[in-house]
Amino acid sequence: MPKNFEQYDSRHFPTVDVQRGYSEWSNFYDEALCEAFDVGLLAELETVKWPDVRRAADLGCGTGKIGAWMRKRGVAELHGVDCTEAMLRRAATKEAYEALVLADLTQTPFPRNSYQLCISVLAVCHVADLASFYAEAQRLLAPGGLLVLLDYHPFFLAKGVPTHYRRPDGEDVAIKNVVHFLSDQVETGLKAGLQLIELKERFIDEAWVAALPNYGKHLHHPVSFAMVWKSSQ
Repeated sequence: MPKNFEQYDSRHFPTVDVQRGYSEWSNFYDEALCEAFDVGLLAELETVKWPDVRRAADLGCGTGKIGAWMRKRGVAELHGVDCTEAMLRRAATKEAYEALVLADLTQTPFPRNSYQLCISVLAVCHVADLASFYAEAQRLLAPGGLLVLLDYHPFFLAKGVPTHYRRPDGEDVAIKNVVHFLSDQVETGLKAGLQLIELKERFIDEAWVAALPNYGKHLHHPVSFAMVWKSSQ
């Protein structure tokens, strides 16, 4: 069952909502994350054949980093949705999307059964109602389509480390998180009528610590995960 992050919080940073946090973070978001955290893990997925995807929906597209990565791997057409205007402006500069829409990723204006692939990267950890996310993905997917969900690992959140960024003045700020354990993801996805076909986890290794020494205290701990679901509708 999803948990409020506050009961695990060990940092006690000032906390802001998603729109404010990602608006402030948008100008330097792309440089803030280790590549292994997100696109490195996506590249390891074995069940997704990116060049075969004719149309994809990026749910919580942010700055368009993931969209640009997908287009380089052959995805033909891409639509993005995000709830933060500043992130969408950054996404537009990537020129990776045929359409960009300001909306909640659980209530998009995109048409039913129209996508071979839906993807959401580092966004669902901010969604309170997990069932609404899976229901929307299932609505959007064509029969046999794939949902790729990559997110912040619940283990790391339960360690008390939130999604956070550093303001130019040096203040660390957290963005409101919800802790969805892997069992929550599996149970909710199955109830939505999806079939789990792949699961990978990213662990902080020696190479990561060599590049970012402040992560040494997290060595060998899981920091992100990726699931691939197949629509059975």
